[in-house]
Amino acid sequence: MQGIKLKIPKFSDLVQPSSVRIVLSIDDLLMEILLRVPIRSILCFKTVSKCWLSIITHPHFSVLCQPNPNRAIGLFLTCPYSLPAKPQFDYVHFDKKNPPKPPFKNLKFIKDSSGISALQSCNGLMLCSNSPLRLAKTNYYVCNPTTKHYTALPKSVLETENSKIHGISLAFDPAKSPHYKVICVHDFVSSPQHYQIEIYSSQTGTWRLSGDPFIADVNFSKGVYWNGSIYWISTIGNLTCLYYNLDFERLGVMPMPHFPDDQGTTITYFGESCGHLHLTKISFNTIRFDVYEMKRDDSKWFVKYKVDFEHLVLELNYCNFTILSLVRGKREEDAFLVLAAVYDDKNEVQSYKQHL
Repeated sequence: MQGIKLKIPKFSDLVQPSSVRIVLSIDDLLMEILLRVPIRSILCFKTVSKCWLSIITHPHFSVLCQPNPNRAIGLFLTCPYSLPAKPQFDYVHFDKKNPPKPPFKNLKFIKDSSGISALQSCNGLMLCSNSPLRLAKTNYYVCNPTTKHYTALPKSVLETENSKIHGISLAFDPAKSPHYKVICVHDFVSSPQHYQIEIYSSQTGTWRLSGDPFIADVNFSKGVYWNGSIYWISTIGNLTCLYYNLDFERLGVMPMPHFPDDQGTTITYFGESCGHLHLTKISFNTIRFDVYEMKRDDSKWFVKYKVDFEHLVLELNYCNFTILSLVRGKREEDAFLVLAAVYDDKNEVQSYKQHL
């Protein structure tokens, strides 16, 4: 019996119906179809064509696959014993029972002979600077520690010997754009006590001035990116909050909550987690305090959590804590505080996880 030979046509040789060709030629429509495909199949589809590979590997597609913000799983803290020129990082994983290996312990992949310090993180990217010590120039970098890719920011428009940088902040929302921005607040040299905002865009690779000089009384070194804006607050004294909206490039003032008299005079925590902006104001040796959250429309603060550390103080026989972070999750019961207690007699810092 003679064998039968079958010729299997290649995918490219098949005559595709006109409707299929139309669908495959529209990137937005193809993306909507791919978003409904299981992850394992998507990984295989990378080899179908260069067009499919480009869509699947685009950062915006990855965000659309997982639209909900992922909560933090750990913190990187600068080791107190590391040298300024060679900073090392301690990784505090929130799951102490099964802590994984730290993703990194230093930022050596950024080539700068004076060492690298981490200034801020924002949705997977980090804003860093060198450790210039007595050097005249400070270099700034934006890096992805996962891929070890980084960009050295160019010299700014206002960078002169007489202009001081009061704060520099990173803004990155991969759900809106694969590009990031860096917001820098300078002295306005020709007008004392005035500030000027300058913006760097990764899309253009250049700095440019934004808006007119202004007067403010906030701490520009502690900027927080939330809801499309950078927020700064005064941490002591007459408490005020200033924000800069990146879409409209406009400054605004946000109301501050009314704090009880027994909650001290200093803002001890101001940060964002999973799309929520929080702050706390406590005094030394306080074991009961409120955690405030800002409404999404920037209209007012409200008390989100009432915290009582009495049981933790009794357990540890210690009550001098610093709030490192407030972490939110998909469910309300997933929220917790990350605390640090400094023991003077032991010369060490211990971290604790306290559910809210």
